[in-house]
Amino acid sequence: MHKQISTVSVIIPTYNRDRFISRAILSVISQTYRDFELIIVDDASTDNTTEVVSKFRDERICYIQQSLNRGASATRNEGIKLANGSLITFLDDDDEWLPEKLEKQINKFKKVSSKVGLVYSGSELIDGKDNSFLMSHAPKYKGNVSQHLLLGPTICGSHTALIKKECFEKVGMFDETLKSCQDWDMWKRISDYYDFDFVPENLSRTYIHQNQISCDFSSLIPGRTKMIEKHIKDFKMNPDIFVIHLKRLGKLNCLNGTYKDALNWFGKALKINIFEIFKILAWCFIELPKDKKRIKKEGFKKYEAHYSR
Repeated sequence: MHKQISTVSVIIPTYNRDRFISRAILSVISQTYRDFELIIVDDASTDNTTEVVSKFRDERICYIQQSLNRGASATRNEGIKLANGSLITFLDDDDEWLPEKLEKQINKFKKVSSKVGLVYSGSELIDGKDNSFLMSHAPKYKGNVSQHLLLGPTICGSHTALIKKECFEKVGMFDETLKSCQDWDMWKRISDYYDFDFVPENLSRTYIHQNQISCDFSSLIPGRTKMIEKHIKDFKMNPDIFVIHLKRLGKLNCLNGTYKDALNWFGKALKINIFEIFKILAWCFIELPKDKKRIKKEGFKKYEAHYSR
């Protein structure tokens, strides 16, 4: 039975990542801050994940196996339900933290206003093929970031965020109906009630692989569509930002080959600002052919369902 009581609950959702999960676990148990529990929620893996995790003899580790594959959001939510800590953080099973990640974020929480519900950090982007450094993502925004989050989920990734448990009690769990944009939706909901702050250092590493959601139109298009619908009132109050997302959905559908849906989204954008026609046409004639070649080479997964409004 899970009885560990700690200040921080670390949640690693995993599914068929026996090749990578050891790296993630090691980066957690190597933290300079020691008062944490590590909850690993296995989303019905069919590989050797169980055997890999069982090799770690650390009483802070709680390993939960789900009988059915329910998806990333449901797996995270299961971890949140089990969490005993007043602070919650997530780590993807193929990523890792630097040793002082938790310590520096907790120290930041001690110094900031009680209005702050989430503290994040910078991160490094690593090529999963050869472990080479690609780029870093520096933190920039703090305070009330709700308006900025309408632009997209670029403020922080889930692996960089340390979050008060009360935030989930206030805004609810991750939306299990979203096929993508789960972090974006959660950060937006939290930002409606809490301020954000950050540690101005790179404290985590994200590994990029070809089979991630960012390469999967079957997740990306319906996820972004529902994200816009879910927060439609906020987007309509900011028409310049709304147009950006309408055009983006048009472009994604063009790349996916669902051209009727692309025209639908472009049409919505033009109803807000007719002059966007020049940018749309320029993209279609100049950038679209290049992007088509790129996604064909990289093997993006096609979105087969039809969406039309």
